This record gives sequence, structure tokens and C-alpha cells, in this order.
Amino acid sequence: MRVRSGMMACRVVAVCGTAITFLGVVDGAGATAPAYVTPMMAHTAWTATENCKPVAGVSTLPTVLAGHSSRGLSLTGTVVTSWIAATARTCIEPMSLSPFPKPIQMPSWADLKTYRARYPGFDLASASRDYAEMTSLTTAQQKAEACDSRDALVAHGGNAPIPLFAYPNNKYTTAMNTLVRSQCGYRLGRRYSGAANTITTVRSGFLNTYSINGGRCTDTRLACSKLATRYAYTPRSTLYKYVHPAAGGWVVPQFYRLVNGSKTSGRLQWNCLGAMSSHYTFDTGGDSTELYCANDYYGAFANEPSYVKASLTVRQVETLWAVP
Repeated sequence: MRVRSGMMACRVVAVCGTAITFLGVVDGAGATAPAYVTPMMAHTAWTATENCKPVAGVSTLPTVLAGHSSRGLSLTGTVVTSWIAATARTCIEPMSLSPFPKPIQMPSWADLKTYRARYPGFDLASASRDYAEMTSLTTAQQKAEACDSRDALVAHGGNAPIPLFAYPNNKYTTAMNTLVRSQCGYRLGRRYSGAANTITTVRSGFLNTYSINGGRCTDTRLACSKLATRYAYTPRSTLYKYVHPAAGGWVVPQFYRLVNGSKTSGRLQWNCLGAMSSHYTFDTGGDSTELYCANDYYGAFANEPSYVKASLTVRQVETLWAVP
């Protein structure tokens, strides 16, 4: 998309110490340029687990895909390719991972093929081969993590170039990103940021991605506000502002696993009922960031302006914006 003789407006929303910035564009004829929202699912798990058994109340991958499709939303899922088997669903809960183990069951390659065929708005990107922190590796090892993952995706029906390389734990360098893109055939590298992407910013080789964090509730009168989590739960109102970008921008909201109702025992606990300030997610043995209430997630997409397009995948917007 090219905007000629454009006028640009800016608005900034300060959230938990991080500025979420949107740039609005109006073309020379006064028409509003489109904005893009491309939801992303980190890890693309089949479901969450406790002792490798599926947890009730967690939206399974088929439910997540149906929920997006019914609302006209695309979904790009990142995958760690060594975690996925040919036909069996694999529990990776026992794996020793940094910074915490991940209590999840992965889909099989057969599952992913089935659901990509069923949902044309479902695409895949890479989160590496083995989930190694890339900054701890040699250049040769970095290349193997990225290129081997690309090869696995292509071997299972993905199209090169792969739209995105999602650096595990957000560990990357600019030089590393250049290597990954030039030698392993990725269009962009993921970096966490609250800033909207523009045609200019993606020329850096990075795609700004907003992590939707679960965590302790925001009502300080409640016990859930004292839970030992890395972050406070992302309010629906904050997510609403992010997924309603100004014209000309592109935002990428990333979630991990969606949960429903309330669960107050076991390793994974949450509350998605009642006042929004009482909503929380808590992993007693891991990373509470990776759970978020489904009602808050889908509710944030309400009342999108007509210029906002949320049905395109990351790959499709990259093509529109002529990303190499």
C-alpha cells in the first residue's frame, strides 16, 4: 500500500509504563487509509495441561480457530517445530525450558494440516526449532535454529518465505535478524513493542508485536492483586485501544492460551467472571503471562471502525506492504 501526499496524525496511549503509539494516515483525496489487525497465537498449543492431562476451561486450538473465524479474524500461529510430531499430540510439560516449563499439549502436523485446510485465515510462522535463546548460540547454531525450522514448516505445507521468526523469549540482535532473514528465508523478525507498525518501520526487518499478558488482578482491594505474577492482567480496555488502531497502522496482538469461567484449584488458576478488575490468571508453577480470558480477548475487538481490516494474516499484510 502506498500513501501519496498523505497527512499523518499521532495519538499515544500510556499503558503500564509502556507507550502504545498509533499513526493515522489520510490520503491526499481525504480517504482514510486502511489499518490492519493480525492476531497471533504464540506456540499454537492444542490445549493447556496439568500432569499432561487437558485442563477443562481452556479453549482448545479448534475452539480458538472457530472463534476467530466466526468473528472475521485471521490467526497466525507460531510453532517450535521440534515440539510437533507427525500424527500424535505431544505433551511438553516435562521439558526443562527457560524461564519456566510450559504446561501444554501440542497439535500434530496432521492436525495443523487439517485445520489450515479448514480455515484459510490460519497461517503458521516459526518460533525456532528447539526454543533455544538465540543470543546464547553461535552464529552457526542460530542459523540452524532458524533454517531447520523453516525447512520443517515448508516440508509440512508452509510456503516460503515464512512470514515471521518469533525469537524465543524476545532474545535477538539486529545482526541476528539480518542473518535469519537473508539466509533462512523469513520476511520479518518479531520484537515486542506497543508501537503500531507502519510501512516505514517494517523496512527495519522487525514486526512490532504486543504481548497480551495475564497475571494478577488490578483491583487492589482483592487478594488476587497480591498474586506473585510478572505482570498485572492486561485490562480489556487496554487491549481494546490497541486493537482499534489509527488509519495506516498495523498492529499484532499476541496471546498464548485463552481460558473461560473460573478455576481456583490446581496448577492453572483464573477468574474471568464478574467485574473486569477482578479478572486474573495464575500459573502456580510457571508463567502466568500465558493465560488470558477469552471473553476479554474477543470483547476487545468489538466495534471496529470500517477502515480496520482484521481478516488478513501476517503474510498477507506483508505482501500488501511489499515486504521482501
